[in-house]
Amino acid sequence: MTVPAKTTPTPKILFLGATGYLGGTLLHRLLASDIASAAALTDPITVLVRGEDRAAKLASKYGPAIKTQTFDSLDETDKIQAIAASHDIVINAGTGFHPGSAEALIRGLGERKASQASSSSPSAPTWMIHTSGVSNIADRPVTGTNLPDLEFSDSDPLAVLAFEEAENKREWYPQRTAELTVLRLSDELGVPAVSLQVPCIFGEGQGLFQDGGVMIPIMMAYVLDRGYGFTLGDGTADVGIVHVQDLADCYIAVLRKVLFEGGKDVPTGRKGGGVVYPVPAMRLIDDIARGCLDVTFARGLLPKEGGPTEKELRKISIEEAATTVVGSTLMAEVVWGAHRKTTGTVAKEKLGWKPVFGGPEAWNKDFEDELDHALSGKRGYTFDVCIANRG
Repeated sequence: MTVPAKTTPTPKILFLGATGYLGGTLLHRLLASDIASAAALTDPITVLVRGEDRAAKLASKYGPAIKTQTFDSLDETDKIQAIAASHDIVINAGTGFHPGSAEALIRGLGERKASQASSSSPSAPTWMIHTSGVSNIADRPVTGTNLPDLEFSDSDPLAVLAFEEAENKREWYPQRTAELTVLRLSDELGVPAVSLQVPCIFGEGQGLFQDGGVMIPIMMAYVLDRGYGFTLGDGTADVGIVHVQDLADCYIAVLRKVLFEGGKDVPTGRKGGGVVYPVPAMRLIDDIARGCLDVTFARGLLPKEGGPTEKELRKISIEEAATTVVGSTLMAEVVWGAHRKTTGTVAKEKLGWKPVFGGPEAWNKDFEDELDHALSGKRGYTFDVCIANRG
C-alpha cells in the first residue's frame, strides 16, 4: 500500500497498553506497518509502561522506534495528564475501565492543543484513540431488563451514546463512564477523540507479555476443571468476536486516516458520534463453552471421573459465574449472560479496515490452541487486568 505524503509536522505519539494482549499486538503491528516503514513516524513512540523490567524488555525488542516512560499506577492522573500534554496523539490501547486516567489523557491533549494555538509555528494534529467495550450496551437479563432483540450499529452512533447515557444514570459503570467522559471532553476541548468498542477478542497475540485473550481461556479452564461448560441465563447471551490482529489493524486504519487525511471519515466526540464497532461477526456465549467441550472431548481429556459422560452445558447461578470474573456479579452478567448485538460498518466502509485473520477456521483453531496453552500452564489470565485491578 502506498502511504500518502504528509502535509503537517510529525506528531508525537503516546501509547498505553503495550504489555497487554491488544496493546502489545497493536504496538508490534504498528511498528511493522507501512506507516512506520515509510518514515511517517520520524519520532519514537512514547510507551507508557509499569515497571522498569518491562520497559527494558520493550526497549530491547523495538530499539529506537520507541522510548519508554514508566509509571506506577493509572491513579497517577496528574502525571499522566502532564505526559499527555507533551504529545499530540494518544493511543489508549490499555484498559477502558479507568475513567480517571482516560480523562487525564484527553485533558492533557487539551493543554497541548491550547499551547499550539498560541504558537505561530505549524502544529501537528491532536487526537485520541480510546479503547472501550461492548459491555457498555449490555442488558441485564439475569438481574434486570432482558433485551434480546436490541441491536446497535455504529451507523447510528448517537442512538448508541444516548442509550449509554441513560444506562449510566441508572447504573454507573466504569468503562461506559470513561468512554462518555472522553467523548464529552472531545467536544469541550476541541480534541478529536474516537472510541473503539471492542467485543470478545481471540487469536494469538503478537506482544511480548500477554498473547491470549480472557473469555475462551477462562471457559477452557472451567471445562477442564469441572468436566462441563456453563451457561448463564436462558442461553441467548451473545457477543461480537474479532481476531486480535484484525482489531490491531483497525486501530492502524484509524491512525492512518489521522496522519494522512486529517482524520477524514473518523467519527469523533459526543456530538459527532465517535463510536466504532470493529465487529466482523457475532457468536452466542454458549458457543464458547461448546467449543471448549468439543476440543476437550475430541482429545480424550473428558469425560473425567465423577463428571458428566456427555458434553454438558450446566446452568449456573450468577454467584458461581462471578467466581470466574474477580467475584463481581455485575461483570459475570455482562460477560457471560448479556446480549450485546452490534453491527459495525464505519471501519470497513469509511476507514479502509479489511479484517482477514478471523474467519471461522481461525475461530475454531483458537479452541485447539487455547487447550494446548491451558495444558502447558501458559494461560492463567483473569479479568483483573481488563478492569484495571492490576497491571
